[in-house]
Amino acid sequence: MSVTEQGLLERDKDTMTLNMGPQHPSTHGVFRVILEMDGEVVKTAEPEIGYLHTGIEKTSENKRYVHVIPMTDRLDYLNPPGNNLAFCLSTEKLLGVEIPDRANALRVIMCELARIASHLVWLGTHALDIGA
Repeated sequence: MSVTEQGLLERDKDTMTLNMGPQHPSTHGVFRVILEMDGEVVKTAEPEIGYLHTGIEKTSENKRYVHVIPMTDRLDYLNPPGNNLAFCLSTEKLLGVEIPDRANALRVIMCELARIASHLVWLGTHALDIGA
């Protein structure tokens, strides 16, 4: 029996346990919260994180560096170039490789465009969450 299940058994019988997520519209699929409710008052909230864990570290252990880049695209669906950049910069440093200035400028442009798109997604989902 897990700690969460044990805690559910020990709770007060006058309260209601409510699962919010991981597919609740306000959480956007990234975590779950176990709420203990007393009427409409939240008495306790236990977050559970890790719903976006993909195991990429273990998967990439037996791959060539170039084959890991498509997997880093999928780590954060809002900012793939940022994840690619982090992996490529660390790999380049490890191998002692220097890239041309033009490639560096293109990387910055792609990361900035992804950052803008990410902020626009936040703005849209936030507007929907507050009732726009």
